[in-house]
Amino acid sequence: MAGHPETAPLRPRWGGLSVSLDLGHRGALCLGFALVMGPFLVLWYHLGLAVGSGQADWLWLAVPLGRRWLLLVRSVGLAVGVAGVGTALGVLAALVLWRWHRGVLAYLRWLPLMLLPVPFCVQALAWWTLADAVNFLLAWLGLGAIPFQGGLAAWWVQVMALLPLAVGLALVGLETVDPKLIEAARLSRGDVVVFRRIILPLAAPKILAGAGFLFLLSITDYSVPSLFQYQVYALEIFAEFSASHEPARALALSLPLLLVTGAVVAAAIAGLRDSLQPPAWTITAWERPPVWPRYFRAGQYGALGLLLGQLALLLLGLGLSAGGGSRMVDTVWSAAPEITYSLWVAGLSTLLGLAPALAVARELNQDKAARLFWWLLIAATLALPAPLVGIGLIALNSSPWFPWFMVEAGLMPVWADLSRFIPWVALVLLVQVKSQDPLWFEAARILQTSRWQTWRQVTLPILAPGLLAGAGLGFMLSLGELGATLLVAPPGRATLVMRIYNYLHYGAADTVAGLCLVLALTVLVAGCGAALTLAAWFRLLPKHHRLRI
Repeated sequence: MAGHPETAPLRPRWGGLSVSLDLGHRGALCLGFALVMGPFLVLWYHLGLAVGSGQADWLWLAVPLGRRWLLLVRSVGLAVGVAGVGTALGVLAALVLWRWHRGVLAYLRWLPLMLLPVPFCVQALAWWTLADAVNFLLAWLGLGAIPFQGGLAAWWVQVMALLPLAVGLALVGLETVDPKLIEAARLSRGDVVVFRRIILPLAAPKILAGAGFLFLLSITDYSVPSLFQYQVYALEIFAEFSASHEPARALALSLPLLLVTGAVVAAAIAGLRDSLQPPAWTITAWERPPVWPRYFRAGQYGALGLLLGQLALLLLGLGLSAGGGSRMVDTVWSAAPEITYSLWVAGLSTLLGLAPALAVARELNQDKAARLFWWLLIAATLALPAPLVGIGLIALNSSPWFPWFMVEAGLMPVWADLSRFIPWVALVLLVQVKSQDPLWFEAARILQTSRWQTWRQVTLPILAPGLLAGAGLGFMLSLGELGATLLVAPPGRATLVMRIYNYLHYGAADTVAGLCLVLALTVLVAGCGAALTLAAWFRLLPKHHRLRI
């Protein structure tokens, strides 16, 4: 009977109250919206003021003509090349890692993801160092040097920098394929046919979404192209604001890029929205080892070799270039203020961003019209180039009502990190929220009498894995943020990645290599620490609630 208390459908309750009545949830949603969309909305406000005051000719900046059209086409071409090759290599390498389900290999297969937050400029220095070593060897042999500049160098560095993400996203997509379907298909078809007709179509939504994210990260990055003297559209936005100091002009100029990134992100989100579900980590996909053709197996291990080579180059190459132990100590000591400030900014932004990210994740999981709004919000924020976020924060800072202490206390980079990475953390938390059974919370609501007791004994332990994973991701991404921080960092204070980027323009000296190694190791330690904490937490849960990765 509809409406009867014993037969009415159960809905998840959080802390004893439904989501729609939870004031804390609504407050976190409002805070998240203000932090994420505030810089973007103020740019539209400035553009409206400029047009209303007779500066409508600025709107012509939104029409890419001449040089700007060439830059846009060049940027799209570079991003398509990065996304296409990166996705293909990611799928090939993930096919090898997919079979690692037991022992320490089950954990090691996720280690490449720890490289994701390492800034592109650090990856560029590693390949720059290798190119210099190769050219030195060629000169010793009497051969000509290989030029490592221009679009080809920028494309290669971005492909290799994003390869860990491509492998991770492809692996997540493959893990969502039901192993029973694979084994049933293998009874009548070869493994290559099963891969082409069963595995690839089922994993396609997440793999294509991953390709979209690779495209997005490539087209909005200007650090690598600028280091290799390759002009792209994102750098044009930065240059325009540096010359005019007009937020409205920067927004108008960025509109063509926003149309491209918005369309790609919308397509990627559409593929993820209905297929985002917890993977079957505990089930081995291949009861019997697959039999691949020789060429296909060579491609898989070749892609995995590139991934491992990227890790070795980043750590060993930078370590050799950084000099001896005493030199490293001097490098770290000289950069102590930047290291301390970076850790403070990343830690504070991580703590402040968890509650809004969790609130957004809950909204994304609701079966109501508001869910579409929050998905559109996620798509819009992921499409924003990093310089535009920084420019929006500068525009906010010029407002008379803006809190003065935000700049004095060095909190502007914290806001930049929150604006950029709350959506990413929300997507991680969404996977955790989707994996929870609503009956657990209904049982807690019936059996528990205290909201605090329900939160402490039920809600928090269930959400803890997602919170740990989201906090680790947010911290690592914040450590490597450059595009917006470069614009809003207070005078006299800089993050470690800012110092590295500024020094890179003066050559790849051993000091710069040492700083890059410090940053890479910090990111790896943070990521491994989050992963080990997560694994330890799972072991504390009852056996039937454990999630083995």
